[in-house]
Amino acid sequence: MHNSPRIGSWRSFIGILAIAALITGCATMSGNTRTTSRDKTKKGAGIGAAAGAILGALLGEGGADEILAGAAIGAGIGAGVGAYMDKQEEKLANIPGTTVERVGDNMLLVHFQSDLLFAVDSSNLTYQSQTTLDDLAGVLSEFHKTAVVVQGHTDSTGSETHNQNLSERRARSVKNYLIGRGIDANRMVSVGYGEGHPTTTNSTQEGRNRNRRVDVLLKAKAS
Repeated sequence: MHNSPRIGSWRSFIGILAIAALITGCATMSGNTRTTSRDKTKKGAGIGAAAGAILGALLGEGGADEILAGAAIGAGIGAGVGAYMDKQEEKLANIPGTTVERVGDNMLLVHFQSDLLFAVDSSNLTYQSQTTLDDLAGVLSEFHKTAVVVQGHTDSTGSETHNQNLSERRARSVKNYLIGRGIDANRMVSVGYGEGHPTTTNSTQEGRNRNRRVDVLLKAKAS
């Protein structure tokens, strides 16, 4: 069981990263030149894997809290929420093509290899992705007291409008597939963030591959 000092330290860390993300993501004015977040993604806003995970939690936590406040999840887990998430994390980590990061005592962020789920510029799930999502659905069915936030992201190739729409369609495709595998739609929400939250540079092919992603945030409540 995790103690309260650890929870406090996580919250402090998340708060610091939130402030940093807001500062670096805001547009700045210098003379007649305006630097936008889109300009920065092209130049390479490499915030690192750990910071990217925390950012993913910050982006999705509000949606998770709305689900947890409703009737979809029911009663909380209680004092054993940390152990509950530990067991869930262990099973998720065994799914091929995924990585899992613990972003709080009661939160996990699941990353998928971008080319595993979708072809470039497509929101149609690949055949290979179905096995991965079937495995994910199995874990979500077993651990049914977690809210699920599917987050779609793109690289900066193409227009902002196109990328926003693509990210929304991709997130929705994953959510709908999970619904088709028996996961309650009321415990899930899908959100597209377009190109606005890169985890690394968009100036290289490797960086674009990493930024073109779908993450799944899982959150439980103690009570």
